[in-house]
Amino acid sequence: MNPTWALVFVKAPSPGLVKTRLLSVLSAEEAAALYRTLVRDTLEALAAVPNLHRVVAYAADPAFPDLTWLGAYPMVRQEGETLGARLQHAFAWAFAQGAARVIAVGSDAPALSPDWLREACEALARVDVVLGPTRDGGYQLIGLRRLSPELFADMPWSTSALCDRTLERAACLGLRARCLAPVEDLDTPDDLRRYLASRSR
Repeated sequence: MNPTWALVFVKAPSPGLVKTRLLSVLSAEEAAALYRTLVRDTLEALAAVPNLHRVVAYAADPAFPDLTWLGAYPMVRQEGETLGARLQHAFAWAFAQGAARVIAVGSDAPALSPDWLREACEALARVDVVLGPTRDGGYQLIGLRRLSPELFADMPWSTSALCDRTLERAACLGLRARCLAPVEDLDTPDDLRRYLASRSR
């Protein structure tokens, strides 16, 4: 069994329920198609990282039952009312399956390179917590060597304080942490314009 697991957090790409902040410039169907592209790009980048067991942590939607768009990956259902609860559940599940190290990765950042992901996995062999920040103050990746529920409790989700608060909490727990270089996520129309410009070069 591969000692490092990657949990890729994915939502069902239901039109109108994903990439909703882009609906001022894209139709619901276009936003859903973009989301599917970002998910596939993330999975492809992870496929280039050696010795990594990939699992999709899936938030299902009865209105979108088709799973063939994802390909053949093992899955675990996301459980919990908040992102923190869903992360904690997924990490607990992976460690219970025998994973030695676990990274959780979001699926809506277009700039996740295999090198960046490989760096996260290598760092996790030396520290307790790895964070892959986004430029807006959140994080796109978190990696752990053991379950630490305190990192997911009462955190300022979806705010610019999330990454810093997580680092502060890790320090309070006596956990060694490492931050990767920040990456761009894709949430707003400005993010979309930068993304389209980068693909046209």
